[in-house]
Amino acid sequence: MTQEYTRVTFKVSCTTTDTERVVIAGSDPALGGWDPLRRGVKLTESSDGLWSVSVSLRTGKRYEYKYFIVEKEDSDTATLFSKSPGPQSLRGETFDINRKLTTSGQAMEISDGVFNKSAAGESRIKLIERVLDQAERVLIIALYRLPIISQIDSDGNWSFDWDDDALYSTSVGFRKGISNRKVLWVGILNTSFEVSDDEVPLIRKELFDKFQCYPLFIPKATLTKFYQGFCKGVLWPIFHTVNHVSDQNGHTSEFDDGLWKVYNEVNEIFAKAVIKLYEVGAMIWIHDYHLMVLPGYLRKQLSGAHIGFFLHIPWPSSEAYRILPMREKILAGLLSSSLIGFNLFDYTRHFLSACVRILNVQQESSRGTIGISYGGRHVVIRVSHIGIHPERFSEAISTSSVQEIESRLREKYKGKFVLGGIDDLDFIKGISLKLEAFETLLESIPKYRNEVVLYQVAVPKAARVQERIRDEIRNRVKTINERFGTPDHIPVEYVENDIPFAERVALYRVTDALFLTPIRDGLNLIPYEYLISTEDSGNGQLILSEFIGCSRALSSALRLNPWSPKKLADSIDFVIQRDPQEVKGRHVADTNYVKSHTTEKWIESFLKDLETANEPVQNVLYLGLGLGIGKRLVEFAGYSRLSIAEVLKSYRSSDRRLFLLDYDGTLTSTASSSRMEHAWARPHDKAIGNLQRLAEDRRNTIYILSGRTTEILESNFGDFRAIGVAAEHGFFYREPWDTEWKTQKNVELLDRSWIESVHKIMQSYTRRTDGSYIEVKSVGLVWHYADADPEFGIWQAKEMQQHLRDVLRDTEVEVITGFGWLQVRYRAINKGTMVSRILGSMLQEPSFVLCVGDDRTDEDMFSYLDGHLEPTKSTVFTCTVGIQPSRARYYLRHSDEVVNLLGSLTTNELRSSVSSPEDVKTAIL
Repeated sequence: MTQEYTRVTFKVSCTTTDTERVVIAGSDPALGGWDPLRRGVKLTESSDGLWSVSVSLRTGKRYEYKYFIVEKEDSDTATLFSKSPGPQSLRGETFDINRKLTTSGQAMEISDGVFNKSAAGESRIKLIERVLDQAERVLIIALYRLPIISQIDSDGNWSFDWDDDALYSTSVGFRKGISNRKVLWVGILNTSFEVSDDEVPLIRKELFDKFQCYPLFIPKATLTKFYQGFCKGVLWPIFHTVNHVSDQNGHTSEFDDGLWKVYNEVNEIFAKAVIKLYEVGAMIWIHDYHLMVLPGYLRKQLSGAHIGFFLHIPWPSSEAYRILPMREKILAGLLSSSLIGFNLFDYTRHFLSACVRILNVQQESSRGTIGISYGGRHVVIRVSHIGIHPERFSEAISTSSVQEIESRLREKYKGKFVLGGIDDLDFIKGISLKLEAFETLLESIPKYRNEVVLYQVAVPKAARVQERIRDEIRNRVKTINERFGTPDHIPVEYVENDIPFAERVALYRVTDALFLTPIRDGLNLIPYEYLISTEDSGNGQLILSEFIGCSRALSSALRLNPWSPKKLADSIDFVIQRDPQEVKGRHVADTNYVKSHTTEKWIESFLKDLETANEPVQNVLYLGLGLGIGKRLVEFAGYSRLSIAEVLKSYRSSDRRLFLLDYDGTLTSTASSSRMEHAWARPHDKAIGNLQRLAEDRRNTIYILSGRTTEILESNFGDFRAIGVAAEHGFFYREPWDTEWKTQKNVELLDRSWIESVHKIMQSYTRRTDGSYIEVKSVGLVWHYADADPEFGIWQAKEMQQHLRDVLRDTEVEVITGFGWLQVRYRAINKGTMVSRILGSMLQEPSFVLCVGDDRTDEDMFSYLDGHLEPTKSTVFTCTVGIQPSRARYYLRHSDEVVNLLGSLTTNELRSSVSSPEDVKTAIL
């Protein structure tokens, strides 16, 4: 049965100093477990002194809590990215009775009045009983620059308007697509003018009131390091697969950690603003590579929020991406989103590959949906490219400003074939390659020297203009014009400037063929704009680099490798001579495609997926950040770290104790199926010693349950007759104080005819998958692929799983998978049925049960114990090794902690390496 949750927003007024903050702590792990210093839930302060936070709590449960004032860390960045000891000073509410709350409904808002003043009665509780509809649900859009144009006159008066060319020239369509929603924008104000401290509140108020924009004001020195230093200097080249291993002087490039720190600082500033604006039910949509760690900062505070992220530029191959020193942290930040969007499947494939190879997570697919399970949450991956707002261009055609410019250009280039190009002045746009191809055309076909014009617009971007690239382009233009130009004809019209909208549309309309040659690019919407601008004539043609994302969607485009000047020159010749009827037919098809894939439809589809995103697999209640986003510590509802003190307390009070312990990954230091590690894995010496001492106590019954063979377990536990052992997931077992191995089923009566055919299938996959091998067991087979290429191994395992399920459909065996392995075993015999047999053999039901395991096969034990022991008679601790979605109630982080736990039980005292303040308190009680 799925556990229901209520989204509770706590609000309290409190006056604090600049070095203090308010936290909430209470009777549940979701509320910090009465540990305000280490695990208190942080509230966020608004401008009016009101502190608030939203937390997901189990529905129908009673909670007690109080507010506390703690000393802030030296800086939030220090907390996230250094070994900060955390806050130390503490002031709590002093009234005797705790604040109380019983959750109900989908969402609640708790107004607790003033700090340290008890709010009696239920009037403070506002129950939100219905799901917010689309018009009521706030959408917070976070992007680096607000889509706002700002101006200041000579008198110092500011004026603002929407920037229609923002968001990759999709701002108009974007605003239309969200016009039926309540939207708040968060970003920096794009201005070259200095904003004084006195002007900030006035500008912020005007932008918020008129445009629903919340501007961020960040020092220019910080923004320079952030944008030009890290975003454009580090991320942009790598994400476009241009790696600068050496600088312009030939010296090895060194990474500047300071730029990464600034990147995080700016992302955290965005996070604080978004959290301040967030309210129950709101959705958050983050745009582009400037804010890739922002989802991680938000997830820390807004555990149940629906967070979408869309990357507008390419995602590089995993080999290129791995160059980044902070590669894990960026991935972890992105995977804190509920939904991640990419323009093309190629980019998605590269992202999934990076996740597999760097984070060792596996992708999932179901009914056309791609996802990743990470940190106990399911992250949906979406492939859908942005479009344009066609009406903006079709309506502009009839305006006088466009018609005047168009008329002038047509007169100037009358009788000429016009090649047009609009690119950023950036080396990745391949302008030099375009000029080389054009020069090749004029050399090889002399008649075109006076008939063809290349009208090239290069838009300089301050952060990306390199003087050597600029000089190379200018010199090529000069050379071509000097070689082939005449007093009446200039072959290359080169404009190095921004191009206003009206001029852009007019240029599209006189251009006979759009000519774009990037060496690496994102979607690039210029061809879409061109097609709509020439819809009435139907004469537009496209010569596009195969590295432009949109080239695959447009059937009329000639897709070519920009590094081949001869083929590019031939393509120009081809489009000049192309049959006009063919041109119009292809133009119509592509125009219809552009008109059916608009910005508005993209937004509608993306937000629909974001609204329905499953957030999360198990509701995240606490996210504590250790040494950065890559070191995330996660706890889930009903699933918390095992308290050694609680186990010890229960152990002491019980005289019928049962231990059920997994082998690999629980008593051994690795659960890997790497062949060497798998072969040599054996329990820690401390583990063996602790088990021996526990087995000497006749009140303890101990079983080791493993997937290993009887031979392996006999070699490790053969001398310890007091310990029971189960091999091959319980098919074979040896009871405590016994020397004989027994079986849950008579082997002779089993249908084993499937083994030969399954073994042959596994052999065929093994031959094709380097690094894989087959483990043959008495009553099962395991295919290990942890030593294979990560992506190929996973892919082969999925193929084999489906293959085997088809073959074994009518048999009594099943196919199960884990990390790096696939196993075929008998369906009716597993660790769960073995636990049933063990409990049935005991004279009385145990009053203490400790069950620990680390993988899929141990879930059978957890599930059985969860449904077959009476809680009033038995205290049951089901525990995973490692944090993961599980039927277990607790977790320990590593097998070393399992060893320390067993050691604590043998000595009847807490071990310092696993204890905590709450452990000590519980033990004393």
